[in-house]
Amino acid sequence: MGKAVIKNKINQIISKQVADNKKLQSICDLLRNEIIHYDWVGFYFKNGDKQELKLAQFSGKPTEHTIIPFGKGICGQVALSNQNFVVQDVSEQDNYISCGFDVRSEIVVPIFKNDINIGQIDVDSHQRSPFTKEDEELLEYVCEKVAQL
Repeated sequence: MGKAVIKNKINQIISKQVADNKKLQSICDLLRNEIIHYDWVGFYFKNGDKQELKLAQFSGKPTEHTIIPFGKGICGQVALSNQNFVVQDVSEQDNYISCGFDVRSEIVVPIFKNDINIGQIDVDSHQRSPFTKEDEELLEYVCEKVAQL
């Protein structure tokens, strides 16, 4: 399925009259099922006033990393930098939290609402170097749509 078709499906999910958590779960499932190198897809959001992220909806193997302090791991670094972080080989990262022995790469894109980083989408892959600029642009689009919820 092409990225344009996926964007249309994202728009359909966002416009449905269902709870936001169901929309987020549908987005995770869609991305994981339609993009072959997306082996785990999840949303993390700022946990109230705490300097940490809390796992929300995800698709893939359960993770023990349901709370991530700001600055720790790829997700925690994005919470502070407010910038996309593409890691084509996680073994080359010093500040990486392993979510499983089969994860080889990760991409994290922040979600902004009113110019404030409220969370992020996190995608893990079992392949090395699978992520392209197209993946980054698609995930930015997803984050823009999620920010409207």
